[in-house]
Amino acid sequence: MDPANNEEQVTIDIDYNEIPEAVDDDSVTNEPNSNLDVLFRFFSDNGMVKSEEASYEYNVVKDSFLLGMGTLAEETQIVAIHKNLNSSLTGKARLSSFQIFQEAMSRKCGGGDTNVRPAWYGAAKDEIREILCHGFSHIGKAAGNGEKYGHGLQLSNSNFSIDSVLSSEMDSNGLRHVFLCRVILGNVETVAAGSNQFHPSAKVYDSGVDNLAAPSRYIVWSCSMNSHIYFTDIVSFKFPCYEASTSTSAPQSSPGLRISTLIKILSMYLDPLKMALIFGFRNDFRAHRIPWAEFKRKVIEVSGAKLLSGILKLRG
Repeated sequence: MDPANNEEQVTIDIDYNEIPEAVDDDSVTNEPNSNLDVLFRFFSDNGMVKSEEASYEYNVVKDSFLLGMGTLAEETQIVAIHKNLNSSLTGKARLSSFQIFQEAMSRKCGGGDTNVRPAWYGAAKDEIREILCHGFSHIGKAAGNGEKYGHGLQLSNSNFSIDSVLSSEMDSNGLRHVFLCRVILGNVETVAAGSNQFHPSAKVYDSGVDNLAAPSRYIVWSCSMNSHIYFTDIVSFKFPCYEASTSTSAPQSSPGLRISTLIKILSMYLDPLKMALIFGFRNDFRAHRIPWAEFKRKVIEVSGAKLLSGILKLRG
């Protein structure tokens, strides 16, 4: 069957384990979840409280999250936002520890800016549970673009929530979860993609970034991840476009990824010149000027296999 005429059967093979499917934009349904109270019980058991949708705090977090989703904001459904009330002894201790280290950083900086920034952290539901109960522990996890920036905990700039979304995983209820955190960065240094660094390169530095001029990722080393990071909220959300295809021509157990959505995500990572090339490849493919195999090869060459592999994790 010609892929150009039936996008549901289209796959992009990055390697033997990375095969997404492209589905028609109208082939996905989104059914409401009727068991949210049960689903979020472990949040409330660990000091989190569900924010009211009409509240100021809810809308501030919501707007920040959707802003960082770019053109995907319209396809993102926020199901709930839970706020950290620090009601438990552990929660109070974590907040107190964060405040103490913030004061210590201020003294180190001579009373100046401690460089505290909001940031996002995406994870699987089980890791979210571990963080709520025991704190952060998963260092060295790849960023949303598939790159590892040293052996530290990687968080996303508050204006780039899509990167943490790419690091999250869909649970059995079709939900994904990301933390909104406050991070004490102090004096930062550049950490290159693929670096094996696992601590500051000099005493003057406290944490890392991927780009000093315009950082999209923050790297907090293992020695500081439970003292310099304090989570304030959990955003639980759905991507209707990433749920299982309901088409009769594709296996219902196979998660689908729309070509249009793939291109939207790529546009948030790639420069305009590369995106112009990809749009040209797509148009040539749709017009039957190039075969599907050549289209796949060209997209992988321009965007890079690591970035595509990171995007493919959104399939759940």
